[in-house]
Amino acid sequence: MARVIREKARGKQKRTPYPIVIIVCDGAKSEPIYFSNFKKRNKPLQIEIVKNASGDNFNAMIKKALEAKKKYADGIESKCDVWCVTDVDVNYGVQSNEAARNSQLKMFEKEAKEHGFYIVLSNPCFELWFLLHFEYTSGHLKNYDAVMKKVSGYLTSYRKNHNVFHLLENKQGDAIANAEKLKCYHEEQCITDLMSVYANPYTNVWELVRQIC
Repeated sequence: MARVIREKARGKQKRTPYPIVIIVCDGAKSEPIYFSNFKKRNKPLQIEIVKNASGDNFNAMIKKALEAKKKYADGIESKCDVWCVTDVDVNYGVQSNEAARNSQLKMFEKEAKEHGFYIVLSNPCFELWFLLHFEYTSGHLKNYDAVMKKVSGYLTSYRKNHNVFHLLENKQGDAIANAEKLKCYHEEQCITDLMSVYANPYTNVWELVRQIC
């Protein structure tokens, strides 16, 4: 379905027949490639995917999100939701990085709320969402390599620039169920602050997927 924004008349307010969902990704490959598949679905949504060139710089992501909202939703009557998709990316090899990263996350969360943006956080990385399509795990996963060691058992040819959506689509329900189960696990462990380096492993990609699928 074409996502066409129409302008009624020059100088007057623009209209779009669909709600707008802006997805700002800190990854340049995996996340944009994955979410681009939802644009092909016949759902009344205008989905815009934006790459954050500054990677996991949270301040840059907020700035990019504000620019994207102005570009795609300024003067538009339809509802617009902005989602910032990022990873925790803790470097455990550097002393005090865990606490510093957690402090950055708290500031990021505060700024996102001030602008009405939603956060999709994966700990340690986005590929955890792929893993949850195949298995449930609550064991600590230190970094990307630890996640990929598990993912590679299911997606043997996976690379960050590969589109593996067709291998995941039929298991999306399982991934959502496993992600919700993981959320409950952390809450049972009294980790109620899930926007934190201490909720590992964790991802709330499912919240965004439910909106756009």
